[in-house]
Amino acid sequence: MKMKTYLPEIDVSDFVHALASHDWAAVEEKLRNQDYERLGLDRALTIASDLLSRHGSLRGLRILDVGTNNGLIAKVLIALGCHVVGIDNGDVDGQGIYSDLPNQAHLSGFEFHAKDLADFIVENDRHWDCILLLSVMHHWETGYAMSGDPRYSCADIRKLLSMLFRRTKLSIYYECPSNEPGFKSGFGVDFLFRYCNELPKMRVIGRTIGPNGYLREFWALDME
Repeated sequence: MKMKTYLPEIDVSDFVHALASHDWAAVEEKLRNQDYERLGLDRALTIASDLLSRHGSLRGLRILDVGTNNGLIAKVLIALGCHVVGIDNGDVDGQGIYSDLPNQAHLSGFEFHAKDLADFIVENDRHWDCILLLSVMHHWETGYAMSGDPRYSCADIRKLLSMLFRRTKLSIYYECPSNEPGFKSGFGVDFLFRYCNELPKMRVIGRTIGPNGYLREFWALDME
């Protein structure tokens, strides 16, 4: 039986070839034939396009991908010239998608840490051009899949957000639930206001689709 994965597996070589030749046939074929729960390529391209339009180049940008999952977004951004560090606590891995991630990260050229964000950010004092918080922040408060088992306390969330803001030079990309069961309309912005006395400038990037099929809001929090 074929297992679903949260993100479609697309080889970096396929993606780089498509970018260079403008021939997306190989990528489209893999997307048509794969059984997956959510598409991550749209997020990667949206982030890359936004960074390129605002800063003129992707080369050398330092990116922290929180909750990197199977590494697709990190792989795409690496192929486009960014330096990417992916972290994931791997708490939910019934599908085995993390088992080969260290090897994939090594082959693709991004750095991977099997760490929880709270531990990583304390142990690692690096600063980042961008931090990706894609479909992760609501779990801090509600637990994974609305389990009701929060990842962090309210004080922990306030401290963590404050540290992330201080460590980010350009933007934080933030994906959050939008009017889906268990979340009120406007949850994503309300979440930030509950834990932050002051917010960076926020821009709506667009809409994405979560692993449960519901629309999510996609924001950029700009530090400059």
